[in-house]
Amino acid sequence: MASEPTLRDLTATPSLVFKLVLAGVLSLAVVAIVPRTVSSSGDVPPVGMLLVTATIVGVICGVLLFWGLRSDLGLPATAAVYAVAFNVLVIIVKLTLGPHGFYEVNQVEDIDSTLAIDNSFMAFCAAAAVFILYVAAYLVLYRYFRVKVAHLEPQDRFARIVSGRKVAITVVVLTILLVASGGALLLVLFPLFAGLQYLDFVFSSSLSLMIGVILACATALAAVAFNSAADRARLVGDASVFVSFFWVGLYFLALYHVLWVVYVLVLTAVWPLKVVTPDGK
Repeated sequence: MASEPTLRDLTATPSLVFKLVLAGVLSLAVVAIVPRTVSSSGDVPPVGMLLVTATIVGVICGVLLFWGLRSDLGLPATAAVYAVAFNVLVIIVKLTLGPHGFYEVNQVEDIDSTLAIDNSFMAFCAAAAVFILYVAAYLVLYRYFRVKVAHLEPQDRFARIVSGRKVAITVVVLTILLVASGGALLLVLFPLFAGLQYLDFVFSSSLSLMIGVILACATALAAVAFNSAADRARLVGDASVFVSFFWVGLYFLALYHVLWVVYVLVLTAVWPLKVVTPDGK
């Protein structure tokens, strides 16, 4: 039976950590600076600027990711290429297609100011809500391909701790507590509406089909990359190779959402959103 990934299984060499940190620092600088280098005329960010930003971030993260997977984790070039490919597709969606589609719909439909992502709190909440969806899909892929290397780690730590019955009991108890909390439940869920509104705008745009296709392609490439990483781990007899691949990929997914928060705050500062207050003003 497959176990859940734990940080104890991560093979994080100083060289790998340096590459991950460097990718984050350089990418943050790009999303914070590039939007301010173009004219702020017009109501929406220029498509060219969005493409340039995504391209630069894609090159930075792609090169450092490929380098880390090859030199530090010892994965074959094919696995590294597939991993880079699906990461680049995610970057295109997060930094180009998503923002463009969002602004496109905002030109004809105002946003409730209480949910607008032009403030740091709501931007963070929206990013967190979307990140949960990405992580859910990512974990499904991990669990599916983990069975290939399960025999390398016979001790299933997660299975011993969490059984189906315990999960069911926990869900029931939490549900009762949340329902009983009344208004507190609304306060907890309210920030998530920012993420739902963002997704609603993006998938209501003319780019919705393209975004859906690209995300499907990214998922397929991620699956192939997981499969290659599992094959490599089985070949060398070390499950930590596969688990380390999981954590590196999760790091980059988290990074892209942090970049998105910074990016939309910069974009909305330069190109303000069209919002409406709850009183209709």
